[in-house]
Amino acid sequence: MADLDPVWKPDFARGRSLLDARLTRQRRAWPWPALAAAAAACATVVALPQTRVLAQQLWVHYILNRVDVVRVDFSDLPLHAQVTTSGSPQTAQDLDDAERKAGFRPYLPQPGVLPANPSLAVIDAIVAEQTIHIGELQAALNRVGASDVQVPAVWEGVQIRANIGPMVNLGYPDEVGILEAKPIELSVPAGFPLQRFAEVAFRSIGRSGPEAKSLAQRFVANPAWMMGIPADEVANIEQVSLRNGAAMLIEDTNDDGTAGRVTVLRSTNERIYCVLTNSRQLALRIAGALP
Repeated sequence: MADLDPVWKPDFARGRSLLDARLTRQRRAWPWPALAAAAAACATVVALPQTRVLAQQLWVHYILNRVDVVRVDFSDLPLHAQVTTSGSPQTAQDLDDAERKAGFRPYLPQPGVLPANPSLAVIDAIVAEQTIHIGELQAALNRVGASDVQVPAVWEGVQIRANIGPMVNLGYPDEVGILEAKPIELSVPAGFPLQRFAEVAFRSIGRSGPEAKSLAQRFVANPAWMMGIPADEVANIEQVSLRNGAAMLIEDTNDDGTAGRVTVLRSTNERIYCVLTNSRQLALRIAGALP
C-alpha cells in the first residue's frame, strides 16, 4: 500500500509509474482494485457455494463482494500474471459525472464527517489473468518441502480471470481518501477444482498441509477476494465492528515505531470500500458513516 500511496495526492501519472514499477519487480502478484491508493492483492482463488454461481458454460462466473486479509506473501505464487486496463484514470466533475463514467453512483459518508465536495476520479476496469504452468507450480512445491503434493497434468495452461472495477476515487484534505468499487467478478473454467487449487497454492508458498487445508475450507465457507500481507511486515491487522457491520483494519507502523497509514476495508452486497487516513479514529468514523 505504501508503494502506491505514500502520501494521498491525486497525481495519476505518478501513481501509474509506481504501479508499473511494482508490477515489474513483483510480476507474480495480482493487484487489488485500489490501484491508485490501496493494496496489492492475492492470486489465490476460492471455491464458492453453488448459490453464488452466475453462469456455467465454458466459464463459471462468481461474485466476490467481501475482502479478507491473510498473513502470507502472495507474490511468491508461481503463476504467470497479466494485468490489462482500458485506459487511464479520468477526473469527474461531480457525482453525476462519476456515475456516468463508472456505471454506478459513488456513496458519500453521512454529512458532517467529511467535506461535502471531494475531488473525484474514475479508474477504468481492470482484467487480471493468471495462468498455471504445472512445472513451475510443482517446482515451487518441491522447494518448500511439499513434495507429497502432485499437480494434476490437466491444470497446465488453466487461466483464472478477475474483472475488477471500474472504481471511484474520492480525495479529501489531510491525505484522506475513499476508494469504492462494485464486487469483483471471478471467472474460471467450468469444472476446475477451486478448493483443491487453493490448497495447493497455499502449500506452494510454504503453508503446512493442515494450514493450507484450513485456509481453503475458509474460502469455501465465506468466499472473499484475499489480500496478502507478509508475516514479517510490521502491521496491526484486526477485525472491527462498526454500526453498519464488520470491517478489517490495517494499521502500518513507521520505521521509528510510530503508527502510520491506516486502511479500513468494508464491503456490502453492492460495494467494496477502502478508507485511507493517517488516523485510526477517523478511519473508523468514516467507514462507519458509509452506507
